[in-house]
Amino acid sequence: MIEGIGVDLVSIEKLKEILYLREEKFFKRVFSQEEHKIIWEIKSKNEKRAAQKAAGFFAAKEAFLKAIGAGLFSIPFNKISVLNEKSGKPYIKVDESLRDLISKKFKKRFDVVSLSITHESEFACAFVIIEWI
Repeated sequence: MIEGIGVDLVSIEKLKEILYLREEKFFKRVFSQEEHKIIWEIKSKNEKRAAQKAAGFFAAKEAFLKAIGAGLFSIPFNKISVLNEKSGKPYIKVDESLRDLISKKFKKRFDVVSLSITHESEFACAFVIIEWI
């Protein structure tokens, strides 16, 4: 059964500006350590691609929050990780303690989180469906 859906669109250029203005503070607040490592590895080779990846991660987190009915930064962004399977398929990994908080605070439970992310020249978009079985 579908428990919630969420979609978000992020300007890659706007996120890039935020990264340069408040890089360390922003990274610690928004990205998990796993995501931080991924973004920096990409940035060492291609800054534009790193900004796209970061914008995709951010859009996925916002779409996830919308799917559970939560507001922006109502739960710690850095406790939600957006990662990729070996095939490239993106997925959301939620810290177990955060799952409990979401269940209690937002009355949402989920067994399956489906995620799709796309990038275009100026924007990153993410779509999330949460389900319980």
